Amino acid sequence: MSGHASLASARQQTMTERSAPSGIRLHEAKGANVFRSGTKVWKVVDTPAWIELTWPGSLPSEWVLLRGRLLRRGRDFSARLIAETETGASYTYDLPISLKGTLLELIRLPPNTRHLRLQPMNSIGECELHEWTVRPVSRLERIAYRWRRVLPVYSKLSRQQRQTLGLRAITPLLDLKKAYRLAGNTRFYAPSLFYEQWFDLFGRLKESDRRRIRWLIRSWRNRPTFDILIPNSSTDSDAMLPQTLESLERQLYPDFEITSSINEANWTLILKPGTLLSEHALYWLAHEIRSTPKARLIYCDHDDIQSDGSHGDPCFKPDWSPELLRSTDYIGLATAFHGAVLKDALDSEEPAHLKNMDSHDLLLRVTERLKGEEIRHLAAPLWHFPKMQHSTIQRNAQDEYSVHANPVQAHLDRLGVEARVEQTPRRHFRVHYALSNHQPRVSLLIPTRDTLDYLRRCIESILTRTTYRNLEILLIDNGSVESETLAYLDRLGRSCTDEDRRTSAFTANRGTPRIRVLRDDRPFNFSALNNLAARHATGEAICLLNNDTEVITPDWIEVLLGHLIQSGVGVVGAKLYYSDGRIQHAGDTVGPGGCAHHLHAFLEREEPGYGDRAILAQDLSAVTAACLMTWRNLYLDLGGLDERNLPVAFNDVDYCLRVRESGRRVIWTPHAELYHHESVSRGKGENPKKVKRAARELAYMRKRWGHVMQHDPFYNQNLSYQRPDFSLSHMPSVTRPWL
Repeated sequence: MSGHASLASARQQTMTERSAPSGIRLHEAKGANVFRSGTKVWKVVDTPAWIELTWPGSLPSEWVLLRGRLLRRGRDFSARLIAETETGASYTYDLPISLKGTLLELIRLPPNTRHLRLQPMNSIGECELHEWTVRPVSRLERIAYRWRRVLPVYSKLSRQQRQTLGLRAITPLLDLKKAYRLAGNTRFYAPSLFYEQWFDLFGRLKESDRRRIRWLIRSWRNRPTFDILIPNSSTDSDAMLPQTLESLERQLYPDFEITSSINEANWTLILKPGTLLSEHALYWLAHEIRSTPKARLIYCDHDDIQSDGSHGDPCFKPDWSPELLRSTDYIGLATAFHGAVLKDALDSEEPAHLKNMDSHDLLLRVTERLKGEEIRHLAAPLWHFPKMQHSTIQRNAQDEYSVHANPVQAHLDRLGVEARVEQTPRRHFRVHYALSNHQPRVSLLIPTRDTLDYLRRCIESILTRTTYRNLEILLIDNGSVESETLAYLDRLGRSCTDEDRRTSAFTANRGTPRIRVLRDDRPFNFSALNNLAARHATGEAICLLNNDTEVITPDWIEVLLGHLIQSGVGVVGAKLYYSDGRIQHAGDTVGPGGCAHHLHAFLEREEPGYGDRAILAQDLSAVTAACLMTWRNLYLDLGGLDERNLPVAFNDVDYCLRVRESGRRVIWTPHAELYHHESVSRGKGENPKKVKRAARELAYMRKRWGHVMQHDPFYNQNLSYQRPDFSLSHMPSVTRPWL
């Protein structure tokens, strides 16, 4: 994108004035790049960053309406307005922005406001500002604007969602200003909560909650019993033990015993000294055990207790993901084990040996004996690790990794899975699955139309960088008209014969893939093009690949195929980057953001992401068809991509969800890497037909998969479903079992 303005940090003071059409003047802080006249695009190169707003004449005092459009590309879209008075006092206002970038916010400015500064986003990226105005509003206007925002919330949100948000039926009548503020939290880009704020709202109990829980416990019959094991591994543990004992004394659920043995009929918790449990932790576990009789392992979210007693560093986990557990110990000891399963996993080991056992090793041993439905996740931070102790545990565990046998390698060896496991610099694990002697043919399906520069780059990157040789390439030409493109496709098509391949410029290496060109001049239908190619493919596996991709890692096929051949896997996706090296796709989430969205978009290439998940192989709900490998027979049996309802968008997500519906898994790996130059063949322009088609596809997805969008198992219901950026939700959809 050309014409970027440089927007440097708030500490830079030199300003260059540019006039905005609305009358508000925008001032940029100077940086490395030049602001080009006539453009509205700004580039944030450091944080915190701001744009200073000035206005002709005097600024209206008291209540004003701030209006404008703010379009952004980046990670954290939290926007704020900072008002500074003549006395130097500073006031900050959160700015909720709609999905389309619309801002319409009532703000009460302090008297004698001297400066207004807009923080457009809280991450490096790009933004556009359009049509910004500020004007005074009367009392009647304020009432009208507030009701205009509040009323739709009551029709769009369920009663439970409104109550979680803090919005009761009578709230607008008693406090319209509060209702207006709460309704703003439902906007797509509402400012994020800090975790301590979130925990105060959703992590603590009220007295009415306690009374309700005690009443429910008294009404239960056949209550489960918990055995609490507290292995004491150091003298430091002695000092932290009283904290753990005190948190147990505060438990609302009474049926537990601190012991040194494992009872096969009970449930076992292993608590390192210093670990704290929320007062309702055992109750919530007991409720889950009663509700899900098949459960044999239940794990929870957790956080850390800071030195000042506040809660921080929350870890909101996905539901059961076997591949993620092979990549890292994402579950930890925030776990309850059924006694029989735990005893079986320990074999001849005594419970006393647990103090020296790596939790990752223990979890792998236990879960390899269980089915997926026997492993349950409670989306609630019920475990709290003191910060210092938690760091010590992690450090000790890392030291153990370096001197003991690799727990993931041992796990795969026990299962008879042929693989080599290496430890990464961040103390995770990368599994190299072996293909053995059987290397199935893989058919690459590449729809294309003109844009020869991108197509040539894609094909040549496959031919010159890919190390896997049992390949064929099927190009599906969807109406190319440029003479150079047609000549190139004709040359590729003719190179499919053995004689031509020997003389082709693309056959420098032995075993060059066979290339075939299929013609389909019908109106663009991404699903139909891929389905046509799948029917003509000869490979056991097919890989849907965009023509604007470019291979980075030479062994990308081996990596994808290594996952695909594992038991129960139906789809594998790759890690894709924009042309500038930032992450474009690290898997998809379904539900957050309204339908389906890429995870970790716009992170720098090496950034680990939330919970390091941008660098870890894992189970996910979906991956993009820009690079998607699946079994050909499975693809055909499921009907391929949906040509009728999803000709352009969401067809890959729909296919992945149907694969999961059939009982197979979808895996994303960060170790198969490609550039994706983002739909250059079709362009970005929109017209009324495209808008209507997109609306139809979105409506179909919400009708077909609405039940999945309520709960993506690989996201977390405590995280924002307004936007898929792992920010904290203003209205978590977790059902509290006592309500």
